[in-house]
Amino acid sequence: MENEWEWELRAEKKWFQYGLTELWQCRGLLQSFVRKELTAGYQQTIMGVFWLVIQPILTTLFYFLVFSKIVKVSTDGAPPLLFYMSGALLWGYFSDCLTSTMYSFLHNAHIFNKVYFPRLIIPLSMVITHTVRTGIQFILFLIIYVNYWIFNDAVHPSSYIWLVPLTLFFTALLGMGLGMIVAVFMAKYRDLEQLMNFMLRLFMFVTPVVYPASIVPEKYKVLFWCNPLTPVIETFRLGFLHGGTIDNFYIFTGITSSLLIFFIGLTLFKFREIKVMDTI
Repeated sequence: MENEWEWELRAEKKWFQYGLTELWQCRGLLQSFVRKELTAGYQQTIMGVFWLVIQPILTTLFYFLVFSKIVKVSTDGAPPLLFYMSGALLWGYFSDCLTSTMYSFLHNAHIFNKVYFPRLIIPLSMVITHTVRTGIQFILFLIIYVNYWIFNDAVHPSSYIWLVPLTLFFTALLGMGLGMIVAVFMAKYRDLEQLMNFMLRLFMFVTPVVYPASIVPEKYKVLFWCNPLTPVIETFRLGFLHGGTIDNFYIFTGITSSLLIFFIGLTLFKFREIKVMDTI
C-alpha cells in the first residue's frame, strides 16, 4: 500500500513557484479571514455596515464643498457629485488595499509564529474584503448615476464603460502589489509606516481624484500619465461621465505598470515570508 503525502518539504524553492495550488487548497481558510474582516470591522459601532455608504457620501460632499464651491476646480462638464464620487471610490479602493496589505506581517505575527498556512492568504483576504466593500459603494454610485442619467440627462455612458471592471481589477493589483513590497520592508524598518502614510497623502494630489487630467499643464503631462492610477481613474470617468478619448498608450502603460508592481510585490513577499518573521 502506497503512502499518500499531504505535505512535501523541499530544501530549495524555484523563483516561479508562488504556491497557488496550496493557496487553492486553503480557500476555506481564505473565506474565513474574509468573513472575519467583514464582520469584525463594524462590531460595537452605532451605524454598523451603514458606514460603507456614509463614508463615500461624506467624502464626496467634502470634495464638492471645497473643490467645487470654494476652489472652483473644473470637472469638464460632468456633474460634480458624480465626478468626485468616482475619484473617491477608486482612490479609497486603492489606498485601502495598500494600507491593509502593508500590515500583513506586523498585524498577524502572533498567528504566523504559531501555525503554518500560506502567508499570501492574509493580503489576499484584505483585498477581497475591500473589494466587497467597494462593490457596495459602487452600487451607491450607480444609483446616483442612473438618477442623473434618467431625470437630468446630464450624463451619458460611452464605450469605455466596458473597461470599468478592468479599472477596478488593476486598481486592486496595484494596491496589493505595493502593499506587499512595503510589508516586507516595514517588518524591519518600522518608521516606513510614517513615511508611507505621508507619501500616500501626497500621492493623492498627483492623482486626478479631485481634478480632471485636462487642467494639467502640458509640460507635466508625461510625468502625470506615468502614474498608474491616472489612466485607471480617467478611463472610469470617460466610461460613465463624459465623452472623449484616452490615448491607448497610456492605458497600456498603466496596465503594464500595475502588473509589474504586482509581480514584484508577489515575488518579494513569497521570497521573504519566512525570513521576515525573524525580524518582527
